[in-house]
This record gives sequence, C-alpha cells and structure tokens, in this order.
Amino acid sequence: MKNLKVFLASFLSLLFLVIVPLSQVHAEVNNSVGKEITFNDGITAKTLEDNAEVKRVETKDDKNIYIATYYKKTGELKYETYDLNRKLLNEELITDNPSSKNALNVETMAGTLIRKNTLKDVYGYWVYSYSGKYIWVTKLRDGVSKNPTEKDANRDALNNFKSSVDSFMSNKDQMVVKVGSGVIATIVTLYLVPEPTWTKILAGLLTVISSAIAYAEGKAMYNAYMDSKYYFARITI
Repeated sequence: MKNLKVFLASFLSLLFLVIVPLSQVHAEVNNSVGKEITFNDGITAKTLEDNAEVKRVETKDDKNIYIATYYKKTGELKYETYDLNRKLLNEELITDNPSSKNALNVETMAGTLIRKNTLKDVYGYWVYSYSGKYIWVTKLRDGVSKNPTEKDANRDALNNFKSSVDSFMSNKDQMVVKVGSGVIATIVTLYLVPEPTWTKILAGLLTVISSAIAYAEGKAMYNAYMDSKYYFARITI
C-alpha cells in the first residue's frame, strides 16, 4: 500500500508538471492578441486577431502602419497600408508566388553552366564557362538583369552579388525548414521590388511564424537583398 501511495504521489507530481506548463503556453497564446512588442530597430508589432480563420498583425515604424491579414484556409495575404494618422493609403491582396515573366533564356547561352542559385529564375545568378572566360547572368528581380563577362573591373562586385544571393537563399531555406513553404513563398515577393519595406514584410511574416524566426531569418533576407541591390548596381558589363 505504501509503495502504491508513493507511486500515485509521483505520478500526480509528474502530471502537474506537464499540465502547468501547457496551461501557461495556452495562456501565452491567448494573451498574445493585443500585446505590443518592440524590436531592436524600433518597429512595433502586435497581433490584432488570431482564430481558425485569420490572423491579423499590425506593424508600425516612423512613417507608416501596416496590417497584414493571413487567411488560413486559402493561404491568401492581404495588406493595408496607413499613414500614422491611420488614413488608409493602399490595400492589396497578394496571392502569387514569384515567377519570372521575362525570364532570360539562359539555357541556350554558349558555354557550360558551372554555378547557379536562383529563386524561380526571378532573382539570382548563373555562371557559365566559355573559352576560358566566365560569363555571368545576374538578376535582381523580374526585368532587371545584367549579362557581364567577368574581368578585373567587375570581379569583386560579381562575387559580392553572388554572396548576397547565397545568404538570401540560405536564410529563406532555413525559414522554410522551420515553418514550411506555404505563404512564405508569397511573402518573398515583397522583397523583390524596387524599394522593399522591412516593416511591411515583417507584418506578413508575423502572421505565419514566431517573432524570433521572423526577425532573425526574415531580417537577414532583407539585409541580403539590400546588399544584392548595392552590388548589382556596381556590376559593370
């Protein structure tokens, strides 16, 4: 009998240890709605709504307010952009994955393809070897590309562009491993614009992943793409 009582006491203690953390996690999830957090760069974010149908997140910087609404059953993502007085400036529904409408016909280029890293042929690089030279195709986004032959004058810019693309793709892949592709592929399109806005991108990321992952991999992707812009502009033909 004594052994049975000890066993029951131990079992109940173990059960309590399991139940209490789970209840705390549940409480944290419920309490996250309406709770504002501030990131290191000063951007604030808060979840406005989170249920079986949608998750709505608001982010704010010193210029604008962005509200991203993720429709969980359809995978669609809606953005609303406001000024700081909460006047609606723009509203858009994002549904398309990145796909090149003006893809370079790189497969027919002369030479041997020796290296490639691209995001569905919309962003990235291709390196060909031909007659002892390296011929590059570099692409920043749809419709913005360069096709230089590597030489002393552009070698550093090309290799730095390559490094920035590799960093962008690596962080994207890490994010996909942690949370799956899904809407991540859609959010990536927000990077591939002339002037990407980190606060806006962050709002979308926070509708599908934790703040820690969004800020780590998401911000690293943003920094890498901005590096790509910088080095792309310095690639001479």
